[in-house]
Amino acid sequence: MSTLLRRARDVVRFGLLASLAACAGGGALRIGDITPQSIPSLEAERSQRPNDPMTLTRLGVAYFKANRYEEARTALDTAAARDPSNGIAAIYLGMTTEALGDFPAARTAYERYVTVARSRELRNTARQRLALIGRRELEFQARQSLASEATLLQTPPTPNTVAVMPFSYTGTNPQIQPLGRGLAQLVITDLAKSRQVVVLERERMQSMLDEMRLSEQNRVEQQTAVRSGRLLRAERVVQGTIAERGDQLRVDAAVVDVSSAGVAATGNASDQLSRIFDLEKALVFSIFENLGIQLSDAERASINQRPTQNIQAFLAYSRGLEAEDMGDFQAAREAYTQASGLDPSFVAAVQGAATATDLSAASTQSVSDVDVTVTQNAQQEAAGPAGAPTDALNNAANAVAGTQTSDQAAQQQTQTTPPANRNNTSEVTGGSVRPTTGTVVIVIRRPT
Repeated sequence: MSTLLRRARDVVRFGLLASLAACAGGGALRIGDITPQSIPSLEAERSQRPNDPMTLTRLGVAYFKANRYEEARTALDTAAARDPSNGIAAIYLGMTTEALGDFPAARTAYERYVTVARSRELRNTARQRLALIGRRELEFQARQSLASEATLLQTPPTPNTVAVMPFSYTGTNPQIQPLGRGLAQLVITDLAKSRQVVVLERERMQSMLDEMRLSEQNRVEQQTAVRSGRLLRAERVVQGTIAERGDQLRVDAAVVDVSSAGVAATGNASDQLSRIFDLEKALVFSIFENLGIQLSDAERASINQRPTQNIQAFLAYSRGLEAEDMGDFQAAREAYTQASGLDPSFVAAVQGAATATDLSAASTQSVSDVDVTVTQNAQQEAAGPAGAPTDALNNAANAVAGTQTSDQAAQQQTQTTPPANRNNTSEVTGGSVRPTTGTVVIVIRRPT
């Protein structure tokens, strides 16, 4: 009898090992096998298990592959809510909401995936999508603002909010022209060091300017600063120009009050290109003074810091900003990389290179391309957390064996605890039991 029970126990263990190994290796999802043709059977499974995250994930993936995005979103939303660690549900929810144009929801889903990702490649893919989603979200917001411009004209601006336009260059030197972006970014960074103002990011202003030009079919808008400020709900807008005067640069800036369309403050400075940072600092302090903003000693010290001591590095960084604003992310990456190579301590250039790399990769991928990447990496995603044992059979054996380490202990447990799938009727009658779909039923007949 003990031999029979031991053999039965081995059969049970083998079945559980095989099942757990399949789950540990991604077999539970088998993303590559899910197609639009899987939808009817998966919908039938959902009717039986409406709250099962695995079933909902599989069905959501099938809907996604069939371009049925609204239905995919519903299924994946529920799956992700019921199992926050479900990486497959999170990344497919990101792709689904991105395809629907709901960029805030896509950003949330991708951010969630980055926190639970087990596949390094998929984590990088999600991070790249996040960079692109951020830009698309700004573009979408700009289009919405233009569509509701009449309403925004009657809406008060957000207090103490400042937007900075790219500085225009009036010369002919192509090496100097990118400074319009570089100087504007420096001004944004330094103005933001005062707690008394809220400065909008450069990308937000650029997205608005891009949409305004598209809507105007390249017509020149004389009140661009005022109009863009109203659309962005900024209280003030900084605009400026860069001009060459012999061997010197002259920078003029004006702070425009959006509500009145009047000039609230002005500033100007001129110096040699080699002293461009001194010039920018003088300009910023002049703006603060004209706005009546008192800076603390700590704020002044922070503003006085230079991002780099290398002018050539700053020029390369400015070229990166210009290329990024034009949507040429590969050129932006190369320019930022050159800048960080000239000065490895130039933090903004290092960060710019990383962002441009992500944008360059993401901009060449559609959500269908991401689907292919996810399919190829789904097994690793389901394999377990980074650093966990990778031997699925060992993991499964540990889960089954627990603390029982001898045949005697196993035999004792078998004698006192009936198998979970035991069918008493079958044991008595000698009949067979037909297993339900996806379930292994093991029948142990008593010896006669």
